[in-house]
Amino acid sequence: MKLSHRLLWFLLVVVISPPLFGGTWYVRPDGGTRYSSHVPSGQCDGKADAAYHGPGTNQHCAFNDFRYLWVDNSGAVGRGAWVIAGGDTVIIRGCKALPGQQNPSNPSCRMGWDKPTGSGPDSSWCYAVGSYDCFNPPIPAGTPAQHTRILGQNYASCNAGGATNPKLYKSNLTQLFGGFSLAYAINLENTRYVDFNCIELTSHNGKCVTSGTPFYPRGCNTNQPLDDYANNGILTNNATSNVTFQDVYIHGFNQSGLTGPIGGPIAMTRMFVGFNGFAGWNFDDGHDTPDGPGSSINANYVTMIGNGCYEQYPLVNAFPAQACYDTNSAGFGDSWSGQDATLVSFTCNHCLQMYNTKDGFIGPHTTAATLLIENSASIGNMGQQWKWGGVSNSSTTFINNLAVGNCNRMSAQLPGAKQNFALSTGLGGSYLTGFCRAAGDVFGISSGANSTFLIANSTVIATSATVFDLACHPSGTCGSTPFTFTNNIFLGYYLKGAEPPGLFYIEDRSVKIMASHNVEYGNRSGTGNACRGDIICSDPQLLNEPPQQGWTNLTFLDNFNFHPSSGSVANRHGISVGGVATDYYGSPRPNQPSIGAVEP
Repeated sequence: MKLSHRLLWFLLVVVISPPLFGGTWYVRPDGGTRYSSHVPSGQCDGKADAAYHGPGTNQHCAFNDFRYLWVDNSGAVGRGAWVIAGGDTVIIRGCKALPGQQNPSNPSCRMGWDKPTGSGPDSSWCYAVGSYDCFNPPIPAGTPAQHTRILGQNYASCNAGGATNPKLYKSNLTQLFGGFSLAYAINLENTRYVDFNCIELTSHNGKCVTSGTPFYPRGCNTNQPLDDYANNGILTNNATSNVTFQDVYIHGFNQSGLTGPIGGPIAMTRMFVGFNGFAGWNFDDGHDTPDGPGSSINANYVTMIGNGCYEQYPLVNAFPAQACYDTNSAGFGDSWSGQDATLVSFTCNHCLQMYNTKDGFIGPHTTAATLLIENSASIGNMGQQWKWGGVSNSSTTFINNLAVGNCNRMSAQLPGAKQNFALSTGLGGSYLTGFCRAAGDVFGISSGANSTFLIANSTVIATSATVFDLACHPSGTCGSTPFTFTNNIFLGYYLKGAEPPGLFYIEDRSVKIMASHNVEYGNRSGTGNACRGDIICSDPQLLNEPPQQGWTNLTFLDNFNFHPSSGSVANRHGISVGGVATDYYGSPRPNQPSIGAVEP
């Protein structure tokens, strides 16, 4: 039978054209070892979602270890090279420990060496590069049309029920854990267009620390035989770009959950980064390397809690800290911790920072040309709750947010914690003294010339000495930048023996405040706006609002109810700002909205 020219051309195109979609690789506990030229006895090729059925070699079945994707455990290929190509998908259903693996945790997947002395008959990962360097080479980059994907087994419905904090649905996540002095669990240097979805990244330590003074319970053994700990979760550099994290839970590392600058857009959706001994995300690589051109962060439902505290293992308490350190005890404790760099944009939507042992937000060193913080909250951090820098010709929008400026809250025991982590208790693991560092302002923020700056529709509760510490960079250039405060509730409280908080402290004479439709109450006199017109200086009467008194109990702002009561002066006394249609909790805003972050 003769083929038509059109059909022949079609068949040629099908044969020689690359596939429209990349390959898919599988890791599952009932898979097998990796077949390679170095390991001809290897059982599987990793290319089928199927168990290994022996005997036999090089079968079409899944690997049983995530590390087989870049190293064959032959002891002959160093750190190895990925068998996947850019644009491929990896589905991890779990792993199975080799017989020689110490401290196995099936079906969770170990990263790094299998034991404290490195190679052996069935454990030759990362030959000749040492435990610290036993992490993956950069993941092969995808393309804008076809990302490389690293997926946990439940990626298609990871946050069942619509939950937004992956810690609450960790049973749906596939766990990867680092150990035996691993420097980084996942290396994302010099890569782009990579997606992580439905993954838990952690270590199984709880026994030793590598920073902080004094070591508790003890210092980690960093020479062989090694302790079973890992320093950092994810490594980035200023060439890392277009990486997406979704439904990712990072916790329990001796240093940081994520570490390093970025080189382009980063998207974070439904992440928990907490209980890492140094910081949540430390953007400073030790050399103050700036981010690459076009760098931005788009964070949605990102929660950072308990950074600066080493995590228990196994987890026992609801606030699972084993020991907490701050800058006074050779620790750190930022949630987001920036370096000297400028981002194109930083969006934080439904972000939450709580009980970190330093600052809640990124600090003044990293600035953003466009900063948008909305529907977010910062509570009980030991430094500033919100801290950022500004540049000339920038845009700052802080709208529909909550803050509780109780920077000394961690000097008392937290709900769900095993103990009070203040040094004054004399307890092992309790080394916090740096409460309200850098004066403990609720906001330590700045802007620049020819910029827009708006704080609106927010509710701020404070016991700190100062609520807003306002600066300008470069100094004296902010005359063209009004600092606008509209539709906010500023409610102050005082502790026994201390003054109420000052509402505004202006560091630079060029800073000018424009305010309207705010409720200001309980703040130190002479530090706010004139109480006339649409500036209401009376009790906002929020539900179950604690009374004004000299408080000695630092827990009195826990579980604060931000809703206005039916008789609140805030109800329907605001103005529409920026087309905001809903409040912090997603309830509709009426045509004449209420003042503050929450509608009654």
